[in-house]
Amino acid sequence: MAITAAGTGSGLDIETIIETLTKAERTPMDSRLGTREIEIQADISAYGSLKGALKDFQAALTGLSSLTSLAARSAVSSNESIFTATAASGAAVGNTNIQVIKLASNHKLVSSADFASPTTQVGAGKLSLSLGSNSFDVDIVGGQNNTLAGIRDAINDDANNPGITASILTVSDGMGGTVSKLVLTADESGADNNITVSVTGDSDGNDLDNNGLSSFINANMSEKSLAQDAELRIDDEYTVTSSSNVFDNAIQGVTINAVAVSSGTNDTLTISLDKSEINARLAEFVEAFNTLSDTLNFLTDYDIETQEAGLLTGDFAARTIETQIRRTISDVVEGAGSSFSTLASIGITTQRDGSLGLDATKLASALNSNFDDVADLLAGDDGIIKKLDDKLESFLRSDGIIASRNNTFLSQLKDIDEQREKLNLRMESFEERLRLQYTNLDILVGQLQSTGDFVSQQLDIIKAGITGKNSK
Repeated sequence: MAITAAGTGSGLDIETIIETLTKAERTPMDSRLGTREIEIQADISAYGSLKGALKDFQAALTGLSSLTSLAARSAVSSNESIFTATAASGAAVGNTNIQVIKLASNHKLVSSADFASPTTQVGAGKLSLSLGSNSFDVDIVGGQNNTLAGIRDAINDDANNPGITASILTVSDGMGGTVSKLVLTADESGADNNITVSVTGDSDGNDLDNNGLSSFINANMSEKSLAQDAELRIDDEYTVTSSSNVFDNAIQGVTINAVAVSSGTNDTLTISLDKSEINARLAEFVEAFNTLSDTLNFLTDYDIETQEAGLLTGDFAARTIETQIRRTISDVVEGAGSSFSTLASIGITTQRDGSLGLDATKLASALNSNFDDVADLLAGDDGIIKKLDDKLESFLRSDGIIASRNNTFLSQLKDIDEQREKLNLRMESFEERLRLQYTNLDILVGQLQSTGDFVSQQLDIIKAGITGKNSK
């Protein structure tokens, strides 16, 4: 008897049986893999939070981990309408008298000749222009570029122009109309940027008169602004010049920006240690550490009352990071000033709950008594903040402990995926084996039922025969 579908012979719901048994076989391993995957994803998320907190803490060390940044100076002008200033870390502390004698200016020439409009034809020939020691020639050709506007464009567009800008000024002629003039301006200020103009081959036959191209030689132009250097007098004795109004390192480490000419009296430049900056940065450092400490506590602590553990409770790497950071903060710096060998000695102390506290009064006293020793404690060769910054960098770099842990987690997730693939293959094989077994069982049961039906029919026939004889 041929069986064409599972359960046809036996009447059993074999498909449901196979599905139930396969699911029962799969579920324990599937659950273990799912639970482990959730745990790993939670670890990845926890390390992401830890990495973010470490980066924020490292950002708070900016300006505290190098002596150059800590040695910041403030530069104050007693009269910012005359000059302003900034100071680098190497600037000497003290007061300096400053007078602005001259401001730098750009050389500017305006033609004295009047032209009816920018399109007025001027003349032809060659203009030779110089800016300091650099010069270039411009050919002015009749019918092409010999208008006032054409001359302007020829000057501006010349590839060899070292820095002269030509423009056109249109003004009232005093009689209800307007006239146009050519203006030449040096792009840069300073005595070395003087404009010189000469003409050869002027089409009117005279290279020196105030007609045609010769209208633009220096003798026929009005000097509206001199090519002039700025000049400072320092401490009533020393003179310094600059081609611009900015003086770099006239006083070492100081940049002075001249704004206006002095009235003949001194103004004062004061260079001092910028203690407000280091106070603010140390306050940010304490706050950032406490935020990091809260994050570490949340991730690694175990709450006895609620019996709840953080995602990284017992994690060796997380504990290593916390231990090394706290150990560095409590380090004693050998070779620092005898009064300032620890953070506690300048007012930064560890509280009972593991957070940091800042005694502003004690810090101010330390900064006032010996600023350089405080700077050395923080950012010297063995400075605490410098070592912290180096340690954080080692944790966060691409081959650091956090990256290593993340790589381990990713490897574990990949292993879970591989185990799932193997499980799927095993379950396919398991299901095929069950289907074969139950199909054979179904056939056997069907055969048994067929045999039983045959035997039953034969018995019925025998019974009927016996019953018939007895009735006779």
